[in-house]
Amino acid sequence: MADKTFENEIEQWRKNNIGKASGPNSNQLSKLPDNIQRMQASEAEFSKKIDPFKQVSLLTEEYLVYRFYEKFPNVLILLKDIQSTGKIEDLRKLAQDSKLQYVLSFPKLTFYKNDGIGYASLAVQFYDYSANSLLIDTTYTGNWFNPGFEFACKDSSLSCTINNSISQALDKVIHEVASNSPTIKRQRKLWQDRLDILRNDYYPKSVDRSIVKKAIPAKDSNITMASLYQVLVSPDSSKFVAFFLEKKMKENFLQLSRDNSDKEVQVLTHKDIKDSAYLDDIPQTYAYIITAVKYNSRWYYKKAKVTYFVPEDNAGGQVQYFNMLQEWGFFEDNSTAFNADFWETHLFGKVKDLRKEPDRDKYGQTIWKREEEENRKYLGLYEIVADELKGGNKSPSKSH
Repeated sequence: MADKTFENEIEQWRKNNIGKASGPNSNQLSKLPDNIQRMQASEAEFSKKIDPFKQVSLLTEEYLVYRFYEKFPNVLILLKDIQSTGKIEDLRKLAQDSKLQYVLSFPKLTFYKNDGIGYASLAVQFYDYSANSLLIDTTYTGNWFNPGFEFACKDSSLSCTINNSISQALDKVIHEVASNSPTIKRQRKLWQDRLDILRNDYYPKSVDRSIVKKAIPAKDSNITMASLYQVLVSPDSSKFVAFFLEKKMKENFLQLSRDNSDKEVQVLTHKDIKDSAYLDDIPQTYAYIITAVKYNSRWYYKKAKVTYFVPEDNAGGQVQYFNMLQEWGFFEDNSTAFNADFWETHLFGKVKDLRKEPDRDKYGQTIWKREEEENRKYLGLYEIVADELKGGNKSPSKSH
């Protein structure tokens, strides 16, 4: 349904989009995974009779595939040109026929104006076949102002009313799927089990500051030894990773961008990027690691993983940052067991011979040529060592 004032815009939308739908190239499609083939074929068929109302379903499918694909490469979301009644039994039958657990339905979409501003009122039902119940049964309202980012659109348009209403619903859909997914539940349990091991078995250990002091010269003003709170040392004492956390003076993104003392800085904030104050307030908790390798009786080191974030307190912040080890290859895949290759990979990677890479013919002469030539005399060395020998970082410190 649409207010009469939108009739011209809807008609114009149809004229602009009619006949634009095209099916996927059969040769290219055959090379894709089965689930991708099915989704692309579904999109092409659904798009043959597209209109602003059906655009909601198409936008939803594209966005959910984008959000789910990384964690669920086998994701399958199919479009069906079926008018929903909103009844549980009909949604159940659709799930059975499709052999899918969830059905996302939009039984009603209304466009209207209020005080000169356009709106879309979108009814959303999200049905779970395994529970035979509606996880979502709500109406969402969105105005016609451009929200930016993934749902960017032309201001004062029907597309914006659709985007602003559907974006609210999709956040809920993603939350419901994540809350009920066995895969995500297993991942959360593994994450918690690993955190408990790090917090109880590694974090409380006494700190050997002497090895860090030997590796880092006192003149390096970019490292604050007083902020050191934990060190992990390899069995042969030839490598370590040291953890630092401190408070910084309050600054904004402009000030941070002008500070060249750190590279590859990550900022984690509770503020939404759409918040007008987002760029004005950088978190003041500042953490980083020092990775170091002893080579030919000398220490080579690198400051890395610089992160600004907001912990509950200082001790909690130390544990929170220490838990980043989960992302840095400290554990074996899908396990709580320590990864025996940790000291040889991830944070301690070695210079590879790019001439032996599988994609050499594809990228060797374009992207890798200069890097490959620079690396030839450093092959097999730890990257930390090679970077300093190439002059990319500080001069190596002498071993005591």
